[in-house]
Amino acid sequence: MIYYYSGTGNSAYVARKLADKLGVDAVDIGERIKTGAMEAIKDDTVILVTPTYCWRVPRIVEDYWNQIEVEAETLYLVMTCGSGIGGASVYEEKMAREKNLAYGGAFEVIMPENYIAMFDVPKTAEARTIIAKADKKIDEIADRIAAKKSGAKGAGILGRLLTSINGAYYALFVKAKPFYAKDNCISCGECERRCILANVKLEEGRPVWYDRCTHCMACMNYCPVEAIEYGKKTAGKFRYTLEKVLEK
Repeated sequence: MIYYYSGTGNSAYVARKLADKLGVDAVDIGERIKTGAMEAIKDDTVILVTPTYCWRVPRIVEDYWNQIEVEAETLYLVMTCGSGIGGASVYEEKMAREKNLAYGGAFEVIMPENYIAMFDVPKTAEARTIIAKADKKIDEIADRIAAKKSGAKGAGILGRLLTSINGAYYALFVKAKPFYAKDNCISCGECERRCILANVKLEEGRPVWYDRCTHCMACMNYCPVEAIEYGKKTAGKFRYTLEKVLEK
């Protein structure tokens, strides 16, 4: 079984492609997190597909994983990223070990960057090129998992150093306060609907952000009129969602 969490569509795309290739189902654990569903995960092989947040599985996914019962034999991680997963595999192996699972390793899939609060993101043509390359990588990963071959285990010194700053990243950068809606906001509620942590609420027709943000960027990138900004860091930047670049 494949379980996935996705902010702006990249990991959902990879999960569904893998599911089709392997002939299994893909379950959106983002919806489970949002609704508080805590059903046990029971399967021989669990494939967890997530974005990479500062060279590691998103904290909300780790927290959910730690809370639920998992009855399985092997855990594989498939991580989408803009450039690489650093030393993530070291921490993901711990996720497997703490649930008494064999660790099948981590696979990385380069997808279009979506972290608009910190980076520029590719526009449609470039994003499509990246996704086309990713399709080939997804096929390779599916073949390896089907053959019970492992992904990356462990990490070099550089990977470990990159991933070691994850705690500081959350403490210093994962803030909701800079989000705001401009005057062209149409009060559609899409930002509220997209927020996995119920951190965005419409109050008198305007979105208000609270303190549970995970920086998935869904509220901003899915806004149909591009009314949401993150301080001064996002002005004029392309808003990326998987659906947006593939439908044009």
